[in-house]
Amino acid sequence: MCKKLIALLMAAMMLLSVAAACGKTDAPADNGNNNASGDNTSTNNTTTPDNTADAGKVYKTYLASEVASLNFIDNVDSNAATPAGYAMSQLWKMYPSETGTNYIWMDDLAVGDPIQVDDYNWQIKLREGATWQNGDPINADTWIFTFQQQLNPKLQMRMATFLYDNSVTIVNGEEYLMQGTEGYPAEVKWEDVGIKKIDDYTIQLTTEDEHNDPVTIKKHFDNRNLVPVHQGMWEECLSADGLTTSYGSDLEHFVGCGPYIFDTWEYDSIQIYKKNEAHWNADRYNFDTIEVRIVPEMNARVELFEKGEIFSFSPDANTIETYIDDPRMVSYPSVMVYDYDINVKNPENPLSGNNNFEKAMYHAMDRETIARDIYGYMEPTGTYINGMAGALSESGLCYRDSEYGKEVWDMIESWSAEGEVCGYNPELAYDYLMKAYADVGLPEDYVTTIKVMVSESAQTMQKSAELFMEQWPTIFKGKVQVETFMVASGMSLDMMEMQPESWDIVEMDWGRSLSRTLPYQVYYYHTKDYTARPTYTYTDRFEEQFAACEAVKSGDYETILQETQKLEIIALEDVITIPVVQGVNYELFADRLQLPMKQYVPGFGWGSMFGDIVE
Repeated sequence: MCKKLIALLMAAMMLLSVAAACGKTDAPADNGNNNASGDNTSTNNTTTPDNTADAGKVYKTYLASEVASLNFIDNVDSNAATPAGYAMSQLWKMYPSETGTNYIWMDDLAVGDPIQVDDYNWQIKLREGATWQNGDPINADTWIFTFQQQLNPKLQMRMATFLYDNSVTIVNGEEYLMQGTEGYPAEVKWEDVGIKKIDDYTIQLTTEDEHNDPVTIKKHFDNRNLVPVHQGMWEECLSADGLTTSYGSDLEHFVGCGPYIFDTWEYDSIQIYKKNEAHWNADRYNFDTIEVRIVPEMNARVELFEKGEIFSFSPDANTIETYIDDPRMVSYPSVMVYDYDINVKNPENPLSGNNNFEKAMYHAMDRETIARDIYGYMEPTGTYINGMAGALSESGLCYRDSEYGKEVWDMIESWSAEGEVCGYNPELAYDYLMKAYADVGLPEDYVTTIKVMVSESAQTMQKSAELFMEQWPTIFKGKVQVETFMVASGMSLDMMEMQPESWDIVEMDWGRSLSRTLPYQVYYYHTKDYTARPTYTYTDRFEEQFAACEAVKSGDYETILQETQKLEIIALEDVITIPVVQGVNYELFADRLQLPMKQYVPGFGWGSMFGDIVE
């Protein structure tokens, strides 16, 4: 279970990286979500931006750090989304809609939707005539070879998990990869793996999940870790013992097949891509040249942006003040929600585990102050389900923007004191504390000590604790005092489990990437099944409703939204966690860059790869 969970999280994080790649970004994964071609005859350091007079329309972007390898079926580095997006093709790909308000699925190396043979078998028709940059064909043999290498027991490719432990689970994929290790069969033949060639341009996948659908299949294979490898080059790069490969280590050991040719790779300096006019969908791409600079320093990004050497960047906390009112600035929600976990098993706190006490903590959070004065340029939130949840659904409708999500948001706002937001209500907080006192039989003059766990390296945690020390004695009319429990950096999770008596609440700041497809899955981190993080706040009815959501996860999205609303209300009533701040992404775009999207579309971004240059 633990291994599968880690793989699921890794996959979700990789999906998030590819999806974000279509927009402009300051993170490596955020630049380009489409395909390009590498050239096994290209050499490094052949071209520089200074000698590209014939470059035509040039899109200039950046990465925060260099990509380690072009072996995408093994590369866990989020930066790899950029070269994979430009230099490689996938089975299906997202493109901007004609209205620029959403994305559409289009064929890439596949043709048409996946065909369901029965509950477990799916056939994929491949594009006839598709070729590698060097002219070699891409066909069923290409994909069979790629998947066999991705599951090669000797190589142990790190991204093999996409073939056996994700939304599409190939029969015997994990068994083939792990054969001979403890808990797995001693030997598994490739013929027993659920990947078969039907004909030269048809492959068939046998999955373990009978609830897959065409959209799930397409979405799964729109992923930079599920791209083909060139068989001839792969075999040339494979070590004599078959345990390692130099495939993708440089341009001389790489072959691409996408809309752009990886032309120049000056490591830690610049990547240059040239449009592949032979690509089957070349007309959808307006840029003739793409320059990707490696720019780790924020000050350097600002300078390059103002000089027109990069067309977008995301300001950090120290830079955003300069640009906050700049008309070139846009913002949109991130997947991050900062929240406080509650300890319901503190043996030294008589209120621990009392629901009214938890509600008192919820309403005592001055979220506006925390968001603006402590985190800076983030948004207060009273709900754990972030603004991106459901972004990768077929409809592209985020839960928060649906009627169900809005109804819950209105409910939270109704809890707020006059002039306050997101459930902050000192009077209500005090009333709930008194109810908690009555529940457990405490005298009214009892003074409750609330211990806030604080990491010694986290300034936001420290400043938030200081705010609680300042506000809560007043909010609770002298019946609460606040103490801090300082822990070493990175030790919060361990101490939560090892010393339950040492804390009552602790700030957490995890990315909620799993919720991008199914909005309720944000709460998976707070279920009994999630063992990688100690949690103390699940309840029976919360668990039951989460299971109800899981039961309809492949069903109608309207039903999923309805069931998600039920789960969210239970989570708020039972105070599964105390959400405080919603992360916000900020980006600046050069005026000369014409974006194909009129708005940021979660799961697709701004589609900058399909943009244009206006002078």
